[in-house]
Amino acid sequence: MEEKHKIFLALTIVFGVLLRLWNIHADPTLWLDEVFSAQMAESPLRDLLLAVPRFDTHPPLYYLQLHFWSLLGDGDLWMLLNSVLLDLLVILSLFHIAGRHWGRNAGLWVAAVYAVMPLNVFFAQNLRMYAQFFLEVVWLWHMLELRVRAGTASKGARAGTLLLGLATTLTHGMGFFVVFFVYLQALIRIWRIHHATLGLRLAAMLVLDYVPVALAAGYSLGIGAFRRTEGITSLDLAGLGTHLTITLFGMEFPAPAVSGYLGVLLLLLPTLWKARTREIMLWMVLLPAATLILLTLTVKSVFMFRTLGLFTPFMAMAMGVFYAGLWRDQGGAIWGRALPLLSIVVLAMASLNSSLAFRKEGYRDMAVLWDREASPDAVLFVDGSVNLWGVARYLPDAPRISALEVQPPVRDGMLALKRKLEGGYFDRAGLFGRSDHLQAGQRQIWPYMVPERLDGMVSYWVMSQGKIPCPRPGDHLLREFATPGKWLGECEASGG
Repeated sequence: MEEKHKIFLALTIVFGVLLRLWNIHADPTLWLDEVFSAQMAESPLRDLLLAVPRFDTHPPLYYLQLHFWSLLGDGDLWMLLNSVLLDLLVILSLFHIAGRHWGRNAGLWVAAVYAVMPLNVFFAQNLRMYAQFFLEVVWLWHMLELRVRAGTASKGARAGTLLLGLATTLTHGMGFFVVFFVYLQALIRIWRIHHATLGLRLAAMLVLDYVPVALAAGYSLGIGAFRRTEGITSLDLAGLGTHLTITLFGMEFPAPAVSGYLGVLLLLLPTLWKARTREIMLWMVLLPAATLILLTLTVKSVFMFRTLGLFTPFMAMAMGVFYAGLWRDQGGAIWGRALPLLSIVVLAMASLNSSLAFRKEGYRDMAVLWDREASPDAVLFVDGSVNLWGVARYLPDAPRISALEVQPPVRDGMLALKRKLEGGYFDRAGLFGRSDHLQAGQRQIWPYMVPERLDGMVSYWVMSQGKIPCPRPGDHLLREFATPGKWLGECEASGG
């Protein structure tokens, strides 16, 4: 590769890094899921371990990592920096891993593609587990690939693979799903590369090593069995296209219903041309995506940009290695270099567009409004614990509380579980809440509407997503926020 093209790729990586840093500087607020992450991390360690299965579909490993990070600081910018730094490690890891397997030039291409993939830029500015998950899964793939190529594995290599498999499975609720395909492609490659006797022994060893990892998947499968998941609910081509668009081109991209399909044609399918990238794209992107759609249509809604986005490191790997080979094989041919350059430029522009056009939902403005305009003894009703945590996080007189501290009453199956645990350790530890409201000075914040509290009140405040509106026709909301469907306003209890 000519020196000027190495410089181009290096500048592409720098652009992706600067975009990540600019995003958390320009938009250092925490939205719904991020507030959840912060609340888990900032809770006492015992409460964290109890609260994660109580409230979330994801395993606890990410929150544990974030807990120790939060001991050094708890500001929004500091917390978000955790995701950025982890994602920078992913870029460096892909450069090293791809370079080791396919050469330094391929490593540079893979790192550049990943650095400007819009969804990865988006994940890096979110206080969620994606960057940590990517770091673990690319090293898991690397360790397995070394075993496949060497035709053997030392005790240390087997132990390292096991730890990475467990870590990846226990970081994200769908981690077990991704890990399954990482092991599956390694198993298939063993059969293809090695002769029957050696292949059988290596395959048996790999399957044996996978058993503890598969058992660890029981956590996410058990929790997910009774938790609601997000995703498309039917074979809606427009909806499917929109999720593909977000995965490949980020937020706020034009014509989302069709752009995703064009992105598949431009970015993903060309990699099927070369044998070495075909395997990665087929086994680590296309087959998992098809399986997600099948599961969504037959079992449970799981296909969406977040789950498909779990495979973006392998998209970057396949695309980067393909571009490096195409650039080298075509020599000076313009057509052989147009696709790599076009793809990098389109991804970089899409990342910039997503960063400029998209802003997260935040609670800071709502908390500032309520603190400024509500009376000293005002009462605020919100919808659920996370909204309570979000508003309280930015109130100057609100105490920092554990995630288990304030909860609305439990219902349905959770109520039956509470009755079974009554009087036991989990009940005494506050698994189902130690209080039903938060006291912030003289003010109160309730995580649910309490009709009996309205008696004698002249007014009260509501933050609503359409589930707890002011109850009578004469009541009103003081102010509507720019975020569609979310309001914070004062209701007149005497209206009607």
